[in-house]
Amino acid sequence: MWPWGHLAVAYLVYVVYTQFDPTRRQTAATLTALAVGSQFPDLIDKPFAWTFGVLPSGRSLAHSLFTLLLVAVVLHRLAVRYRRTDLSTAFTLGAFVHTLTDMGPTAVIGVLGGDLTQLQWLRFLVWPLQPPPPYANDTSFVEQFASLSFDPYVLFQFGLFGLAVAVWLAHGAPGLRSVTRRSKAAFTESAD
Repeated sequence: MWPWGHLAVAYLVYVVYTQFDPTRRQTAATLTALAVGSQFPDLIDKPFAWTFGVLPSGRSLAHSLFTLLLVAVVLHRLAVRYRRTDLSTAFTLGAFVHTLTDMGPTAVIGVLGGDLTQLQWLRFLVWPLQPPPPYANDTSFVEQFASLSFDPYVLFQFGLFGLAVAVWLAHGAPGLRSVTRRSKAAFTESAD
Protein backbone atom coordinates (compact mmCIF):
# COMPACT_ATOMS: atom_id res chain seq x y z
CA MET A 1 0.00 0.00 0.00
CA TRP A 2 1.18 3.51 -0.73
CA PRO A 3 1.68 6.17 1.99
CA TRP A 4 -1.63 7.93 1.32
CA GLY A 5 -3.49 4.62 1.57
CA HIS A 6 -1.84 3.77 4.91
CA LEU A 7 -2.68 7.22 6.27
CA ALA A 8 -6.29 7.03 5.08
CA VAL A 9 -7.00 3.61 6.56
CA ALA A 10 -5.30 4.52 9.84
CA TYR A 11 -7.36 7.70 10.13
CA LEU A 12 -10.64 5.93 9.35
CA VAL A 13 -9.88 3.24 11.95
CA TYR A 14 -8.96 5.96 14.46
CA VAL A 15 -12.24 7.75 13.84
CA VAL A 16 -14.12 4.56 14.70
CA TYR A 17 -11.90 4.08 17.78
CA THR A 18 -12.63 7.61 19.05
CA GLN A 19 -16.38 7.17 18.58
CA PHE A 20 -16.61 4.49 21.29
CA ASP A 21 -15.46 6.72 24.14
CA PRO A 22 -16.12 10.46 24.45
CA THR A 23 -12.81 10.97 26.30
CA ARG A 24 -10.91 9.92 23.15
CA ARG A 25 -10.47 12.99 21.03
CA GLN A 26 -8.88 13.86 17.74
CA THR A 27 -6.32 16.56 18.43
CA ALA A 28 -3.36 17.92 16.53
CA ALA A 29 -1.07 15.83 18.75
CA THR A 30 -2.98 12.55 18.44
CA LEU A 31 -3.46 12.95 14.70
CA THR A 32 0.27 13.68 14.29
CA ALA A 33 1.12 10.56 16.32
CA LEU A 34 -1.34 8.57 14.21
CA ALA A 35 0.12 9.90 10.95
CA VAL A 36 3.70 9.10 12.00
CA GLY A 37 2.62 5.66 13.21
CA SER A 38 0.85 4.99 9.93
CA GLN A 39 4.17 5.47 8.11
CA PHE A 40 6.51 4.10 10.80
CA PRO A 41 7.17 0.60 9.38
CA ASP A 42 8.15 2.05 5.99
CA LEU A 43 10.19 4.88 7.54
CA ILE A 44 12.35 2.24 9.24
CA ASP A 45 12.43 -0.70 6.84
CA LYS A 46 12.67 0.95 3.44
CA PRO A 47 15.71 3.17 4.06
CA PHE A 48 17.53 0.48 6.06
CA ALA A 49 16.88 -2.10 3.33
CA TRP A 50 17.10 -0.05 0.16
CA THR A 51 19.57 2.71 1.02
CA PHE A 52 21.83 1.17 3.65
CA GLY A 53 21.42 -2.54 2.86
CA VAL A 54 21.16 -3.44 6.57
CA LEU A 55 17.76 -5.17 6.37
CA PRO A 56 16.82 -7.93 3.93
CA SER A 57 13.62 -6.26 2.71
CA GLY A 58 11.51 -3.11 2.77
CA ARG A 59 9.07 -5.21 4.79
CA SER A 60 10.99 -6.89 7.57
CA LEU A 61 12.02 -5.48 10.98
CA ALA A 62 9.45 -2.72 11.59
CA HIS A 63 6.68 -4.62 9.75
CA SER A 64 7.10 -7.63 12.04
CA LEU A 65 4.39 -8.10 14.64
CA PHE A 66 7.15 -8.91 17.14
CA THR A 67 8.77 -5.50 16.65
CA LEU A 68 5.45 -3.70 16.72
CA LEU A 69 4.49 -5.37 19.99
CA LEU A 70 7.82 -4.39 21.55
CA VAL A 71 7.49 -0.79 20.33
CA ALA A 72 3.89 -0.66 21.62
CA VAL A 73 4.90 -1.85 25.10
CA VAL A 74 7.84 0.57 25.35
CA LEU A 75 5.78 3.52 24.10
CA HIS A 76 2.91 2.70 26.43
CA ARG A 77 5.21 2.58 29.46
CA LEU A 78 6.70 5.95 28.53
CA ALA A 79 3.27 7.38 27.83
CA VAL A 80 1.97 6.28 31.23
CA ARG A 81 4.90 8.02 32.88
CA TYR A 82 4.18 11.27 31.02
CA ARG A 83 0.38 10.85 31.10
CA ARG A 84 0.07 10.82 27.32
CA THR A 85 -1.31 7.38 26.55
CA ASP A 86 -3.49 9.07 23.93
CA LEU A 87 -0.33 9.63 21.87
CA SER A 88 1.08 6.12 22.28
CA THR A 89 -2.30 4.63 21.43
CA ALA A 90 -2.63 6.73 18.27
CA PHE A 91 0.91 5.92 17.14
CA THR A 92 0.52 2.20 17.87
CA LEU A 93 -2.82 2.00 16.12
CA GLY A 94 -1.33 3.67 13.05
CA ALA A 95 1.66 1.31 12.99
CA PHE A 96 -0.45 -1.84 13.36
CA VAL A 97 -2.92 -0.67 10.72
CA HIS A 98 0.02 -0.03 8.38
CA THR A 99 1.32 -3.57 8.78
CA LEU A 100 -2.09 -5.18 8.45
CA THR A 101 -2.90 -3.22 5.28
CA ASP A 102 0.42 -4.32 3.79
CA MET A 103 -0.89 -7.87 3.76
CA GLY A 104 -2.42 -7.13 0.36
CA PRO A 105 -5.82 -8.13 -0.96
CA THR A 106 -4.60 -10.96 -3.22
CA ALA A 107 -2.77 -12.74 -0.40
CA VAL A 108 -5.59 -12.31 2.12
CA ILE A 109 -8.31 -13.42 -0.31
CA GLY A 110 -6.14 -16.34 -1.41
CA VAL A 111 -5.48 -17.55 2.14
CA LEU A 112 -9.14 -17.14 3.11
CA GLY A 113 -10.07 -19.11 0.00
CA GLY A 114 -7.76 -21.96 1.00
CA ASP A 115 -4.77 -21.13 -1.23
CA LEU A 116 -2.01 -21.63 1.32
CA THR A 117 0.68 -20.73 -1.24
CA GLN A 118 -0.38 -17.12 -0.59
CA LEU A 119 1.03 -17.38 2.93
CA GLN A 120 4.47 -16.64 1.47
CA TRP A 121 3.33 -13.02 0.99
CA LEU A 122 2.50 -12.72 4.69
CA ARG A 123 5.85 -13.93 6.07
CA PHE A 124 6.94 -10.37 6.90
CA LEU A 125 4.47 -10.50 9.82
CA VAL A 126 6.71 -12.97 11.65
CA TRP A 127 10.15 -11.80 10.52
CA PRO A 128 12.84 -12.92 11.56
CA LEU A 129 11.26 -16.36 12.12
CA GLN A 130 10.50 -16.46 8.39
CA PRO A 131 12.33 -14.71 5.56
CA PRO A 132 10.57 -11.76 3.94
CA PRO A 133 8.48 -12.42 0.83
CA PRO A 134 10.25 -12.37 -2.56
CA TYR A 135 9.05 -8.96 -3.74
CA ALA A 136 9.92 -8.06 -7.32
CA ASN A 137 10.69 -4.37 -6.76
CA ASP A 138 12.13 -4.36 -3.25
CA THR A 139 15.43 -2.62 -3.95
CA SER A 140 15.06 1.16 -4.19
CA PHE A 141 12.79 4.16 -3.85
CA VAL A 142 13.30 4.97 -7.54
CA GLU A 143 12.23 1.47 -8.58
CA GLN A 144 9.22 1.66 -6.26
CA PHE A 145 7.96 4.94 -7.72
CA ALA A 146 8.78 3.86 -11.27
CA SER A 147 6.45 0.89 -10.77
CA LEU A 148 3.53 3.12 -9.71
CA SER A 149 0.62 2.57 -12.06
CA PHE A 150 -2.92 3.71 -11.68
CA ASP A 151 -4.36 0.23 -11.41
CA PRO A 152 -7.63 -0.37 -9.54
CA TYR A 153 -5.87 -0.99 -6.21
CA VAL A 154 -3.94 2.30 -6.38
CA LEU A 155 -7.08 4.16 -7.43
CA PHE A 156 -8.91 2.54 -4.52
CA GLN A 157 -6.24 3.95 -2.18
CA PHE A 158 -6.76 7.44 -3.62
CA GLY A 159 -10.47 6.95 -3.03
CA LEU A 160 -9.81 5.94 0.58
CA PHE A 161 -7.68 9.04 1.02
CA GLY A 162 -10.48 11.21 -0.37
CA LEU A 163 -12.94 9.52 1.98
CA ALA A 164 -10.61 10.09 4.95
CA VAL A 165 -10.31 13.80 4.09
CA ALA A 166 -14.11 14.06 3.76
CA VAL A 167 -14.58 12.37 7.15
CA TRP A 168 -11.94 14.64 8.71
CA LEU A 169 -13.73 17.70 7.32
CA ALA A 170 -17.12 16.36 8.46
CA HIS A 171 -15.68 16.09 11.99
CA GLY A 172 -14.71 19.78 11.84
CA ALA A 173 -11.10 19.31 10.67
CA PRO A 174 -9.86 18.38 14.16
CA GLY A 175 -6.42 19.68 15.01
CA LEU A 176 -6.37 22.27 12.24
CA ARG A 177 -7.45 25.19 14.43
CA SER A 178 -4.74 24.38 16.99
CA VAL A 179 -2.04 24.21 14.33
CA THR A 180 -3.09 27.45 12.63
CA ARG A 181 -3.39 29.23 16.00
CA ARG A 182 0.15 28.14 16.98
CA SER A 183 1.53 29.05 13.56
CA LYS A 184 -0.07 32.48 13.76
CA ALA A 185 1.34 33.03 17.26
CA ALA A 186 4.82 31.94 16.16
CA PHE A 187 4.64 34.22 13.11
CA THR A 188 3.46 37.16 15.21
CA GLU A 189 6.26 36.63 17.76
CA SER A 190 8.91 36.46 15.05
CA ALA A 191 7.59 39.64 13.46
CA ASP A 192 7.95 41.55 16.75
